[in-house]
Amino acid sequence: MLLAISNCGQPVRQAPPAGTSTGAVKQTLDVIRGRYTMIMRQDGQEFRQEYEVIADGDRRTRINYFGKPETDWEKRTDGSWTVWDGQVLLDYNPNGEPAYTRVDDPDAGKQPVYVLRQGSPHFRRACPDARRLGTHALLGRTAVRYACAASTDEGGMPEPHEMSLDQATGLLLKDEGASLSIAASEVDFDRTVGVDAFSTELPARGHDGSGPRLEDFRLPRVGGGELALADYPPPLVIVVGDAAGIRKMVARLLPMTQGGVRPRVIGMLVAIPPPDWKGSLLNPADATSFAEEASKAAGPFSVPVGVDIKGAAGYQISQAAGIEAGQTKPTAIAFVASDGTMALASTDAATDAKLRELIDTLQ
Repeated sequence: MLLAISNCGQPVRQAPPAGTSTGAVKQTLDVIRGRYTMIMRQDGQEFRQEYEVIADGDRRTRINYFGKPETDWEKRTDGSWTVWDGQVLLDYNPNGEPAYTRVDDPDAGKQPVYVLRQGSPHFRRACPDARRLGTHALLGRTAVRYACAASTDEGGMPEPHEMSLDQATGLLLKDEGASLSIAASEVDFDRTVGVDAFSTELPARGHDGSGPRLEDFRLPRVGGGELALADYPPPLVIVVGDAAGIRKMVARLLPMTQGGVRPRVIGMLVAIPPPDWKGSLLNPADATSFAEEASKAAGPFSVPVGVDIKGAAGYQISQAAGIEAGQTKPTAIAFVASDGTMALASTDAATDAKLRELIDTLQ
């Protein structure tokens, strides 16, 4: 289960596999709906987040957030939502930069699953070393209680906690820890929604102008000279990663971009000094020397590539693609619209079909 900041018994009725088309605009799905309150306790204070979960079993999930802006906590507000369609995680936050964040094939810990079938990988991740404590009544349902150890997995409860699941469906009804609790206030097991509730397609044209404007950069260019953002008017595709990752991604992009010129494709080579490197990046001469070493080690590319020491210039792109700071893998791709804002960021997990679709939104 993904903490929403970001089974037992019979399953709900099967829906079409994630990513398939039903061919019927008004087709609906029978799903489970729950209204939740999450409370975080920190330094003697409590922070609350209200949200709704619409679950198609453990296959697809939609989270709709409710609330007003708070200055002392990154609370999700009305209009924010997250959709997991079994393959892609799409997040929309009107106050975020960018507003849309799309991650293909996210790690299991980032998948927002609220239907937890006993013995499944999602259940084991949410409730390590599960110990059944019996049943109790909750929201008019029979719930199974479990004592759970602290989770070391991303997205899990990082402390011992007690979890209650609906006995018939496995829907999470309550998860209580010392510093974090999640509790359903109402549930609806006879809910019908349109299939588009789990759509991870971007809005028309894939870009609404709400993305952040990329910060200008000027980097040493592999092979000599400089690579400056100002020299490459958008629309633009920027690939960020290590040398192997950039080459592999560029090879996929060239046939889709008329050889890397429409839209233009450029790269940012993330170069991180090894532990035994002798020098200081605070010294301009040492930094220049290291960039030259990284350039020679990388060799030539088929598109312009700059040396981005420690990924500082490309961090805005890597962060939007969901890549941790200082990591060179997976490879990140930014799609910069003609207005100079980042329409979307993705990773090399995207299929060729999806890459073509994203490129088309920039035309």
